[in-house]
Amino acid sequence: MRRLLAFLRDHEPGMVVAWVISTLGLGVVGLRAYLEEPRFGASDLLYQSVQLFVLQLQVLPGRTPWTLDVARWSSAAVSFYAVLRAGSVLFAGELERLRLRRLSGHVVVCGLGRKGHQLAQDFLSRGERVVIIEKDEENDSLLAARQSGALVLLSAAADEAILRQARVARASLLLAVTGDDGANIETALAARRLVREQAPGRTTPLRVLAHVGDLQLCGLIRASKVLTGPEPVEAMPFNIHEAAARVLLRDNPLDRERMGPGDPRFVHLCVVGFGQMGESVAMQAARLTHLANGSRLRVTIVDRKAEERRQRFLGRCPGFTEVADLDVLEGDVEYAEVLARLEAWGQDPHRLLDIVVCFDDDRRGLACGLTLVERLRGRRVPVRVRMSHEAGMSALVHGSGEGRWNGRISVFGMLDRLCTRESILGETLDLLARTAHTDYLRRKLAEGEVLGTRPSLREWPELDEFFRESNRQQADHIPVKLRAVGCRIEPAASDTGGFAFTPEEVELLARMEHDRWCARYLLDGWRKGPRDDVGKTHPCLVPWADLEETYRDNDRAAIRQIPELLALIGQRLVREDPEVARLQRAG
Repeated sequence: MRRLLAFLRDHEPGMVVAWVISTLGLGVVGLRAYLEEPRFGASDLLYQSVQLFVLQLQVLPGRTPWTLDVARWSSAAVSFYAVLRAGSVLFAGELERLRLRRLSGHVVVCGLGRKGHQLAQDFLSRGERVVIIEKDEENDSLLAARQSGALVLLSAAADEAILRQARVARASLLLAVTGDDGANIETALAARRLVREQAPGRTTPLRVLAHVGDLQLCGLIRASKVLTGPEPVEAMPFNIHEAAARVLLRDNPLDRERMGPGDPRFVHLCVVGFGQMGESVAMQAARLTHLANGSRLRVTIVDRKAEERRQRFLGRCPGFTEVADLDVLEGDVEYAEVLARLEAWGQDPHRLLDIVVCFDDDRRGLACGLTLVERLRGRRVPVRVRMSHEAGMSALVHGSGEGRWNGRISVFGMLDRLCTRESILGETLDLLARTAHTDYLRRKLAEGEVLGTRPSLREWPELDEFFRESNRQQADHIPVKLRAVGCRIEPAASDTGGFAFTPEEVELLARMEHDRWCARYLLDGWRKGPRDDVGKTHPCLVPWADLEETYRDNDRAAIRQIPELLALIGQRLVREDPEVARLQRAG
């Protein structure tokens, strides 16, 4: 039914024109048969047929042809339809206000740019009720949003009066995605004030996501906790580059081949173009690439200003070099010296090389990616290219099929794929993270610790975003651990039990989890020392061999919990057939 209504809405103008023309045709044919007067020409009959639409044709004596009867009633229906449509336009504002007064549990999208439009359409397609706040009356997406069923309010999103009208205090989600970072943060703060005034007793918190396009500013706002407060509101900034990097490395793992203990290989990530997207990819790789053989991730910046960008990046994240090696390849990717170096790295059997092209310009990015693919022909080196949207240049890659490039190049970062409920809200990831944290709390309380005595010993709704994100990263790392022991995830049938890691696997994966945990803290600026959440020191920032057994048990418990976590999302663990896995790697 929903598809039928969407079809009728999209084709309404053409269908109305066809309706009018067919009614006129039936009227002409019917009048000719009824009058049987040769003195009436075609123009006279057409004129009389037009009178049907203004209900001016009098009741006719005698028996009328069926065609004329159909035309008379059809024209009346057309006129009635026109009146209704005109009324809906004239009183659209009043109708929208009436609908707004009854809304609750809806989604408010502030800003109808590319991100806002895509998000609104995704929520509408899921049957959600959506209110859009957009200040530009000439925005080309307004008509499509209204036709899709969204309520539209024309105003600046940070205006408290318009947020009241949108019933933000009764909404379930607010997405501030205008092109102005300051306006997005101001909107989030205004929403908090409204909830405090209008709905202080909410049982389910309003979730607020404010897009901050500047990566450094996003991190500073997150660390400052300016968006947190006592109100029943979960507000946080998000950055589309971080979201893209998370999706990229989830779908295209750098450890694409199993690397067990003693494996001599290491992962090498080359980032071409080290702007905000490049930095996000490097950071996500440093969070995830903690492998069974203990090898360090190597990241190489390929950029015309590589050393300058490296120094700026390390100024913001000095802990990066404690987690991964970071070097530079100065110059354009088309330079002969740069290409020769990449080709040599691609021939190294001990190196799993991945190249990620992160230019803002789609045309330049695709040209660079195709150049690399051609130069590295015969080498098993994946090339990932950042593209801004699904249509356009990315169609060349998707359409290559089994042709010249044969899957050696792929695209990522398209807003069409990123601006969805799951990508932005991460509800599946949050379910895993929340469950892992609940289990951690249960163990700590059983050991005699007291709830609330440390920032990490709080229930999820009161938990600081730093610790929430740490739990999300623990969930992100699950597939890396599973590849290390030759396991994979598949949809579960009714029976999800029966799987258990061996003691040796538990020990190996617990060490990997500790390495990941250390990286999380080091990347955020923590150092080894007595536990101090303000001064950012922690005694557990040591190698596994030096870690106290009590803390090792925490990591082991987290590993044993993995099958239970996956069962929550309808998945189970199975062991890969070694021969099948070997053939897949060889292919």
